[in-house]
Amino acid sequence: MLSDWEYNKTDYPESYTSHRIFDELDYYEEFYDAIAMGCHCFIPNGVETMLNYASYIFTSIDCTLGSIKMLLKAGKVNDAYVLIRKMYDDILVEIYIDIIRKDKFDYEEKCIVEDANKWIKGKHRIPSLKVILKTIKESPSTKDIYPFFGWDTYLKKDRELLDDSVHSNRYCRMLLNCYQIYMEKGAREKYLDYASTVLKHIFTLHLSFIFYLKAQYLMASTYTDYLDEGATPPNGSENWIANYAQEAYDRFIKSDAKLAAFIKNNCRLQIM
Repeated sequence: MLSDWEYNKTDYPESYTSHRIFDELDYYEEFYDAIAMGCHCFIPNGVETMLNYASYIFTSIDCTLGSIKMLLKAGKVNDAYVLIRKMYDDILVEIYIDIIRKDKFDYEEKCIVEDANKWIKGKHRIPSLKVILKTIKESPSTKDIYPFFGWDTYLKKDRELLDDSVHSNRYCRMLLNCYQIYMEKGAREKYLDYASTVLKHIFTLHLSFIFYLKAQYLMASTYTDYLDEGATPPNGSENWIANYAQEAYDRFIKSDAKLAAFIKNNCRLQIM
């Protein structure tokens, strides 16, 4: 944790300290905490594990969001951008591993998907971004949802924006870490606006792919709660959606009519 002294090296204006991004980060953290708990009981096929590795990916993303918030509160905007890029990569990796498990799994001949299994065991490096994006675009599992996102437009620009911080491409971006540097009114807040937009794009992408590929992660706990008690679950409860998942759908998917219709038509959950 950062000390009070480190938080207060400079007094940022209320327009910075009360920026909407801090509430948004709280929301994203709560979502990933909830889905990490919700998916834990689903054992993934294709890998040698008794626990759901995705639960720990979601928890890791949750922790990264906490680090981003901590850095922004301390005024380390450039460092926060680096972690947002890391989160972007983590989400693409989670989607990629899910895809190859689906595409390469075979109950009779190929029960273990080697690339996914070795990655989980730390014996295999994830492929390049180019390979991951090609897989998402061409896989039978995701080729239909791929066109709903601006991979070559806004998502590409988002990544270029984040890369400027990762690779120190712009001196002005490095200065965002320097609390001693005077910046004109609204300059730092502008970069919080950018970060807010990028995080929304990334989260909407991830949420949509979870609904499409792993809807069971977002189901209400009613069905499993009954099973845990040795009781018969209510009829159809395996298709009930968790409240937090419905809220996320309403906030991030519903406004895009075409994407919303696609998700509803290709998801077994009873989305309102």
